[in-house]
Amino acid sequence: MAELTFREAVARGIAQEMTRDPDVVFLGEDVAGAGGVFKATVGLLEQFGPLRVRDTPISEQAILGAAMGAAMTGLKPIAEIMFSDFLAVCFDYIAHEFPRSATCPTASSNARWWCAPATERARDSAPSIRRASRTGA
Repeated sequence: MAELTFREAVARGIAQEMTRDPDVVFLGEDVAGAGGVFKATVGLLEQFGPLRVRDTPISEQAILGAAMGAAMTGLKPIAEIMFSDFLAVCFDYIAHEFPRSATCPTASSNARWWCAPATERARDSAPSIRRASRTGA
């Protein structure tokens, strides 16, 4: 049985899914050229190219908004938020926008199920590290 670090397992899982499905795209801060903040995405840019692995601006709302738009056009985005501490600033997308983008069938309607598949990935800070903050506090 092969032993992998968590970082290697994450990178391998993302690469396997991107190899299996050409509609999977990966986006986030420093995920392309820099290989991710914890180097969990090293090699993805070289393997899949800049159209499928994209660096984004430092804006969690923009990352999830772009992922939602990509999903609505048929792509299957994996959106990386650098630290889970930053999920609060884009929680509206997670709690309201993504769920509202689906039409759910009911017994009394003829609505078709439509789904915008997207995956959000975030790394939690270690307890010994000062918590990340966009406010500088």
